[in-house]
Amino acid sequence: MKESAKYLGTICAFMAVSFVLSWCAVYSFWWAARLFHSVQAVRICDALGSVVLVPVRVLFWLASDFVDQSMPLTDPLQYAIINAVLTGILAYGCCRHRIFGPAAGG
Repeated sequence: MKESAKYLGTICAFMAVSFVLSWCAVYSFWWAARLFHSVQAVRICDALGSVVLVPVRVLFWLASDFVDQSMPLTDPLQYAIINAVLTGILAYGCCRHRIFGPAAGG
């Protein structure tokens, strides 16, 4: 039970950090414009935001018949949540053996 709680807590932490990154990525264009007042800064922040949002964009591209493609504009919070779950799971899968060592299994 203690092991399961440790793994669950870690994956939840990865998803929480991924949500903050995803939420910032969705609004990176507007924040950069408001804070920096520079076209170069806006382009850099928008490019970084695009990199963070790659997992959800790939999912939408693969499931184009099942998912509404206007979601980034109509419901950005849900877009960020979906990306956070995907990114958190991917990051957890990549870091699990480094965090827990060979006892992590799989």
